[in-house]
Amino acid sequence: MTVKYVRQRGVIQTTPFIVRVYGSGTIYPGSVVEFHRTTNNNRVEPASSGTTYTNILGISLDYIQGASDALIKVVPFAQGQLWEVDCANIGNTNQLFIRHALTNSNTVNNSSTNVNAATGVFVAYAFAKTVYAGLSTSTFKLLGEFIRSPGSYSL
Repeated sequence: MTVKYVRQRGVIQTTPFIVRVYGSGTIYPGSVVEFHRTTNNNRVEPASSGTTYTNILGISLDYIQGASDALIKVVPFAQGQLWEVDCANIGNTNQLFIRHALTNSNTVNNSSTNVNAATGVFVAYAFAKTVYAGLSTSTFKLLGEFIRSPGSYSL
């Protein structure tokens, strides 16, 4: 599944800003990417459970595999953007208004425990689908914001 852009600052379906960056690894459209800083090769890679709010960048719009010199289009996360995300677990109301880490580049590891560490990169605000008994994790989605604070640990 993918992460889906919903709205920004109250305007439904605004067109988000797009940047072109070099990517590496297998990156799918609609997946979260992070900065990967090395001495000679700064680029983006697929996000993971270790992604922090200082290196998370945005959502990829392109597919690449194994390249380290391919340009891809990315929608950078910005304050006020609302995103719909796939979840690793069935949700309940004690998962709202707290920070969650990623499971991988396509899924949020939603739980009832607030992630106070730098890996808490997603704040859930609402359910994208009605929660009811029997809803599988493959169809469960949350709405919320990604936290991005490049170069700052002050959150």
